[in-house]
Amino acid sequence: MRKKRLCKLTVGPGREYCGEHEPVHKPAAVATAAATAATSKQQDGNGLPETAIPLTDRIPCPLDPKHSVAAAKLEKHLKICNARSPASIPVFIVPDINGYDDDTPPPITPIQRIKEQEPKQQQQQHTLEEEPSLPEKTEAATPQKLSDLPAEQLGELIQKVQRIFDEQVGPIEEQSPRHPILDDELDNAAYGPQTLKHLRQSSALIGLLEAYGFLREGSTFVEFGAGKGQVAFWVSQVLQTQSLSNCGVLLVDRASHRHKRDNKIEDRTLVRRIRADIADLVLEKVDGLSGRQVIGIGKHLCGGATDLALRCLVRCQQDGAVSVRGGLFALCCHHRCDWRSFVGKPFLLANEIRRKDFEMLVRMVSWAVCGTGMSRERRAEEAANDVREAKFDRCQLTRAERETIGWKCKRILDVARLQYLERHGFAPHLRRYVTDNITPENVCLVFERK
Repeated sequence: MRKKRLCKLTVGPGREYCGEHEPVHKPAAVATAAATAATSKQQDGNGLPETAIPLTDRIPCPLDPKHSVAAAKLEKHLKICNARSPASIPVFIVPDINGYDDDTPPPITPIQRIKEQEPKQQQQQHTLEEEPSLPEKTEAATPQKLSDLPAEQLGELIQKVQRIFDEQVGPIEEQSPRHPILDDELDNAAYGPQTLKHLRQSSALIGLLEAYGFLREGSTFVEFGAGKGQVAFWVSQVLQTQSLSNCGVLLVDRASHRHKRDNKIEDRTLVRRIRADIADLVLEKVDGLSGRQVIGIGKHLCGGATDLALRCLVRCQQDGAVSVRGGLFALCCHHRCDWRSFVGKPFLLANEIRRKDFEMLVRMVSWAVCGTGMSRERRAEEAANDVREAKFDRCQLTRAERETIGWKCKRILDVARLQYLERHGFAPHLRRYVTDNITPENVCLVFERK
């Protein structure tokens, strides 16, 4: 209902909802269903299980509660669920290696750490009937809402944001080149505005790769959070068109996607996709990178994923086995940043932004892109009545002023990332790579080795 449209999935016979929106049972039902699934191998003379579970009963998946499963099919689902533990752990996977908030992580011991976690996961699956234990109390266990913050404190934080922005954040240069490799696609009249939006972003990002001299021989382009691999696909097209030798494209994503664009790359020796969480990726241990320079790319790395990718590249460079030439990341979703993985904490602390302020800051950034906060019907009604009266919030700010403050909060977080890269030998810049009418999230981070 939030999107003002109905679900298009098919509803099975005798059901009221589709499989995605079927009401799930309470977590306690998971244990009952798991026990039933375990004993369902006992069959009667007709080959049917002795205990039948109605197909309409759906429960959260024990491996990943973000999706549900029919209780009667739980045993089969657990064998094929994408959230199950892999049979073997690749050498380039080390749990949470890029999630540390310092530059000196513990020694890399992937096999030992994985083996230590396996018994705990098995024990959790066997104790589903027990009540879940309460989480340990941490500083960020219950984040405070902006609405709960007194207006006086919120006003003081806004003043601090204004001061830091004026002192530390300079003007952002607009640099939005268009690479000719996508000209035919952009001129396709059959594409809608959403498709053209992504194509324009990809064209500008590849144009920046060319402008900064990243498109050269002996390079491996690593797309973090690749998704369906649109950017990687067009980068590979450029490499094949320009006949650049000793190059490759590596796609990294923690999920398995359908209809991947990289499957359409003709030269299969050019491209490789690995399934890994960026937080766990040891890039220098991936085969095929030695003897090449690495360029990181990210078109939609939400919040903290950008910090994980930056730390991954910096540690890869520090290891010395693989050379990192630079990177290009479109910045977005700053509200998804978290204190633990954020790389720019020294800058924030130096400017009197503590963790509590940071938690408020990543909530204020949404002011820049949340629009009016009204439904389509309400906006249409006010437009028809020509309502132009400025409305003030509890801090006496108009919507336009809130958008400006939210945009400044984003840039403060970005400048903190710039200083992180500068400390590790890179020359970083912020650039507006597309216009505001294409997307309000139109700032990218580009950096190259000094």
